[in-house]
Amino acid sequence: MSRSKGFLKPCFAVAGIAAALAAVLGGIFAGGTGAWAAPTGVALVALGFAGSVWAVAAAEKIDLRLTLVMALVTYAVKLMIVFAALAAVKSHAPEALTPFAYGIIGGALAWLGTQAVWAYKAKIPYIELSDRA
Repeated sequence: MSRSKGFLKPCFAVAGIAAALAAVLGGIFAGGTGAWAAPTGVALVALGFAGSVWAVAAAEKIDLRLTLVMALVTYAVKLMIVFAALAAVKSHAPEALTPFAYGIIGGALAWLGTQAVWAYKAKIPYIELSDRA
């Protein structure tokens, strides 16, 4: 996992670009509220994905068999956090709900697309290579 965490830098870079784009588009389509709500959704997604990577990497250091369990737990926790954030936005700033939700969707697509491109181009062996040749 530590070798494959190299996708975090490009994913964060693309998430930053997506947040800037979300701020512009949110401002155009929803005014000042959209200008902060849409990039906040992108940031929530980026932090959620990065948190999952770090949690799974930490679990791998303990025991490789814990990685699937940790991935499933972090997925469930992320969903609860996203739904709680959506509920909080809906109750406190209902006009921000739509741009916030679009920011979440856009951030997820940007992050996953970047990670997929990185994985496609990465030279990661799919088997453990021993030191013996």
